[in-house]
Amino acid sequence: MKIFQPSWVHHDEKSIFSIDIHPSGERFATGGQGCDSGRVVIWNMAPVLNEEAEANKNVPRILCQMDNHLACVNCVRWSGNGMMLASGGDDKLVMIWKKTVGGSGGIGAFGGSGKSVEHWRCISTLRGHAGDVLDLAWSPQDRWIASCSVDNTIIIWDAQHFPKIVHVLKGHTGLVKGVTWDPVGKFIASQSDDRSLKVWKTTDWSCFKTITEPFEECGGTTHVLRLSWSPDGQYLVSAHAMNGGGPTAQIIERDGWKCDKDFVGHRKAVTCVRFHNSILKRLAPKTNKLQQYCCLAIGARDRSLSIWLTALQRPLVVIHDLFQDSILDLSWSCDGYTLLACSGDGKIACLQFTAQELGTPLSEEDKNILYQRMYGKNANYDLTVQAEKEMIVENSDFLNVSKSNPVPPTLVPQQQRPGANKQDGTNHATTASRNVQPTHPMTIQSSSSSLSQTPTPILKQIETKTADGKRRITPMFIPLNDDNGAVVNAPNVASSIEFGSKSSGEGISNVELKQIASEEHETAAAPSVNVINVAEPAFKLDNRLKKAVTVPPQKADPMPQTEQGAGSSTLNPPAPNQKLVDRTRQSTYTTGKATVIQGNSFKAFGEVRVQVQNNSVKTSYGTLCRVVGMSVNAQRMERKIWETVVGSPVVCFAVGAKYAIICSQDHTIRVLDIKAGTPVFPVVSLTSSAIQSAFSSNSQLVGVVTESGILRIWNVSEKSVVLSTNCSEIMSGSYVTILHISDQGMPFIVLSNGSSYCYCRKLDSWMLLNSSDPIIRHGLIGNKAHAPVRNIKVYPLSTIQSYGNFSGPKTNSFAELHSASWQTPASIAFIENQIKICEMISSPTELKYWYSMLGFQLALNGSEEKIRQVLDELLGASHSIDNRMDEDDNPSVLGISKYVLMEDVLNHLKSQTKWQRIYTEYLDQLKFLKERDGRDKPLME
Repeated sequence: MKIFQPSWVHHDEKSIFSIDIHPSGERFATGGQGCDSGRVVIWNMAPVLNEEAEANKNVPRILCQMDNHLACVNCVRWSGNGMMLASGGDDKLVMIWKKTVGGSGGIGAFGGSGKSVEHWRCISTLRGHAGDVLDLAWSPQDRWIASCSVDNTIIIWDAQHFPKIVHVLKGHTGLVKGVTWDPVGKFIASQSDDRSLKVWKTTDWSCFKTITEPFEECGGTTHVLRLSWSPDGQYLVSAHAMNGGGPTAQIIERDGWKCDKDFVGHRKAVTCVRFHNSILKRLAPKTNKLQQYCCLAIGARDRSLSIWLTALQRPLVVIHDLFQDSILDLSWSCDGYTLLACSGDGKIACLQFTAQELGTPLSEEDKNILYQRMYGKNANYDLTVQAEKEMIVENSDFLNVSKSNPVPPTLVPQQQRPGANKQDGTNHATTASRNVQPTHPMTIQSSSSSLSQTPTPILKQIETKTADGKRRITPMFIPLNDDNGAVVNAPNVASSIEFGSKSSGEGISNVELKQIASEEHETAAAPSVNVINVAEPAFKLDNRLKKAVTVPPQKADPMPQTEQGAGSSTLNPPAPNQKLVDRTRQSTYTTGKATVIQGNSFKAFGEVRVQVQNNSVKTSYGTLCRVVGMSVNAQRMERKIWETVVGSPVVCFAVGAKYAIICSQDHTIRVLDIKAGTPVFPVVSLTSSAIQSAFSSNSQLVGVVTESGILRIWNVSEKSVVLSTNCSEIMSGSYVTILHISDQGMPFIVLSNGSSYCYCRKLDSWMLLNSSDPIIRHGLIGNKAHAPVRNIKVYPLSTIQSYGNFSGPKTNSFAELHSASWQTPASIAFIENQIKICEMISSPTELKYWYSMLGFQLALNGSEEKIRQVLDELLGASHSIDNRMDEDDNPSVLGISKYVLMEDVLNHLKSQTKWQRIYTEYLDQLKFLKERDGRDKPLME
């Protein structure tokens, strides 16, 4: 520990009543008596801590001096963000100072003299006290500032709207000489000459607790009574108290407000107490266990200073006769190793400690974890949340809604969600309510939904016997409870997977189909066929079927062909003749190279099945691949309707409602009529082999992606190219694992690294849908409170984004998960980008959902300016506050009226009473516009 007193810090030999170190640690402020007025001085910290800087004449000592107070300044306090400085004095005023770029020495501007380096201007003068202001305290997050006075009151000022008074706390019958905030934000405490300490609630500003016992013997012998709250919120330590006739600093425990401990040893009354800003930790000397504790400094009228640790029963250090007069104020630096003290004799002292002496401060992350464990909220808790609950409701629409927790919107309506139907006697309403989680989206948490319920049992199976007598057991429905897809509870859903195929060496002939009971699980798989791990033992399937908790995918999964070819959905089952079955071996392009399909593979759409057999025909010219079209009747009997051969092994193929595309190893591509097997247009050749192929859901468009990244989309019926571009610019060493073509000809791709893109011809660029970008990760993971939806036709954006393989945050700390400083702008930026993507890809259902999500996010954490901006855009340019012409004044977006989108946003504003005036204002405008346009539909239900 080092102690030194810089003699050059003084107020012209006048008293210094207050001192405070800036949060940056680069400067500190003093307040006291000037020559003929009150004085506030901002000093450079460097010359105090560094001898070389002190000796260097080029390093300024005084940064700014302000002599605006008409009488002695009793207290100076920096705001938590360091942007403002508050000073209070005997002139009954509180002045708020803010740094400016330059000063002209005009009214309210100071720093124009030659010795001033910085320029600080008084931005607000707070008038409300009827007597001297003795102490000041900023609330956590600088939402309010409290001042106390000899007029027996404490005034709470709105720090966001100076000089607005929030409340005047009355109840003391003597001079109020000290005030401090609970770091958790629930209370504010004050100490007075009336021999009492009062604790006030911040929700309604009522007096919660009055403590008098430790102060009954005290007299008004001190100029100030600066009490302090510990950084963990557990202890409130008062100034002047008495115990057995001796002066003490009383320890008041938050738990029950017990007063059975105190700090003793000072010979005269304690004037000021200041806790270290951080919770400290170190290894206990004897046990070597990690200790967490607080540190505080105590100053008294006996001119001595003591430093205490809550982990020790005796003081860490006591310094006697540090000054010639009473110690009046104390301040710790943010790094926790520097303590400044000031005295009535006009001098200051600096004490420097080491980490070995005091310990190491807890990180903000660890501090917030501690806060969450102790209080259920973090250190960045918004103090206005509870206050808003007490707000008077002015609009009847808010009477019932404001009492319930806000519920985030859902992409899929509850009546459509799997598991929302009545099952096992479960009431529909009960199931639906269980699926809705009243939690914040953009938030990552686990949630219980119908997707975690036990899957429906296998209802029936089909046994297939080939010519050689081998048996193939095909489950009609296996509800794999996958995190990436919705659980299906019906046997006739198009996305059900059928297992089994013919042996590669067998010719194509009719097979016998026989239904068997579901108890039979014996499965025999041909070595040449690998259909989604069909060769694995049956018990592995059983284990997967029993899983009740979904597991996030570790890599991007190939998209089921049911969604690629048919555009079908687990939520909207197609007609039986539109069912697409894929029994092709799932090609795994580990290097992004085309791989020849092994064995006998087929895909079917409706009643037609296309079967590929590589290397099945041996000729003197080479080996041929056989492609056969089969018709399957209602009795599941097969009949060959056409057959053709291909001169190069097939690497991938796809089947649509009218056509099939065959991609070969020699870079050639064939498009065949699915009913006749005839070519639709001549064989085309690209520069490399195709690795992905897909039809649009209406089967009018077909596309391929090659090894080199070439992307082609053709309109089959018109025999023309729709899009010709390249993916290589976005691949960056990865390769395409999923390709989907929308009915509008817009390609969606997912890469092996998990990123996904969509090509926009209007922008002639790839739009980013999912990547490792932290904004996107935060936005997508925050919306996983509801299960991902995979319906490529209705929800293309959500479906493609669900295939990402990006993990959640690297830390599980409460600070990271609930940091309001970055989450709100990140969430809003993500949602607004989602809205723009939906507009470009023409997804009206998702557009409406993301507008609703934007309203939900703005209602919880948005600003008035942002809310007005969004609502003005939906109202239209002619009704916007911004009178500039809007080029896009279309009354609808993707066929959805902007008035409908506005209603969704307003509906979410109803969950927060603080937005009731904005809600009423814009609802009235919306009603007027709808009446003017002849729309008499009900607005809010």
